[in-house]
Amino acid sequence: MPEDEFARAEILYAQGNYEEALSAWEEADRNSPGSLNNWYKKGVALRKLGRYKEAIIALEEALKQNPRDANAWRMHASALNQVGGYSLAVQSCNNAIAFDPYNARTWIVKGFALHSLGRYEEAVESYARAIELNPLGADGRRAWNNRGAALDNLHRHEEAIESYEEAIMIDPFDIYAWNNKGVSLGALARHEEALQCFQKAIEIEREYATAWKNLGVAYKSLNRDAEAEEASQRAQELGLE
Repeated sequence: MPEDEFARAEILYAQGNYEEALSAWEEADRNSPGSLNNWYKKGVALRKLGRYKEAIIALEEALKQNPRDANAWRMHASALNQVGGYSLAVQSCNNAIAFDPYNARTWIVKGFALHSLGRYEEAVESYARAIELNPLGADGRRAWNNRGAALDNLHRHEEAIESYEEAIMIDPFDIYAWNNKGVSLGALARHEEALQCFQKAIEIEREYATAWKNLGVAYKSLNRDAEAEEASQRAQELGLE
């Protein structure tokens, strides 16, 4: 019966078995066309599986049912970001914010879209709003790190370093924050300090190819050519040209 399949799909979704949940929803809808009513969860499942275009369609169905659903607007924006629809993502975030201005993740998603559009000042402001709402935890760490990246694009490297340090305080094992801090330090010609950041990132994750590549650049800047070649070779072995 379709009801049984819907119930099974809900259980599978709650367990994180998104592929099986989608199959159950689709089977139920085949048996009873037009009966699927939880388009939001289907959209989330599709997004989790990397099927972003399908996720966008499902979330748009969800928004037809409830155009005031801030979570659906945010998820819609997030999926749009994954397929390069950054301008539409900003619009979807604005819709989400209109109904729930206090969700830090929405401001992070908006910041990412603005950053991708080259609107760095606005991205910094969006990440700053996310930090005001949730300065700690995974969302806070992500907002601080992303704020730093936007500041780097504005050549405000000292401020970027401060942002990365905040991210590192939240999670000392954040390899991206360590790497990004190293890049900022390198931009300021503080190569010894940059070197230490890349080494820390690699200490945490030995196969972090980007950090190996940047480590090679730092060694080269310090005229340590043999070590630079070794680090660059390691980055290539890990698949980074």
